Amino acid sequence: MRRKSKVEGRRSKVIRPLPLFCAALYFAASYSAGASRPAAEQARIDWLLMEIRNSKATFIRNGNEYDASKAVSHLKTKLLFAGRRVQTVRQFIVGVASHSEETGKPYEIRERDGKQGPMGTWLLERLAVYEKGAASQRPPVPPPPAPTSSPRGRGKG
Repeated sequence: MRRKSKVEGRRSKVIRPLPLFCAALYFAASYSAGASRPAAEQARIDWLLMEIRNSKATFIRNGNEYDASKAVSHLKTKLLFAGRRVQTVRQFIVGVASHSEETGKPYEIRERDGKQGPMGTWLLERLAVYEKGAASQRPPVPPPPAPTSSPRGRGKG
């Protein structure tokens, strides 16, 4: 009679590759969906995220305070999950960066000088600075050419 070893009676704990593959596929699909927004809009979103990171301000989310790098990380994650729902910088501000999905409470920002206010307002102000700067860096639009007049009587007909 064959004796069972201790190993044969136990189920081995093997990491199943299918759930890991599905999770990786989900994140890749989410990333590619987010990447489909127009490049100019993504550049504006990236600029705002850089402004947040460089602000050295305190961000208040659901009553808890976070530094700028944690705020940026949180907003990037939310943007990733928003995917195609966010196509413009204003959709990012209103739909992602202004309020908590869990509680609905608005995010706030406290600047280094102690001034505190809604994050959405602060982001819209920063966006206005960006757009004003971008407008001033554009080359001036040349005036349309003056219409040329042709002498009368010199045409077909």
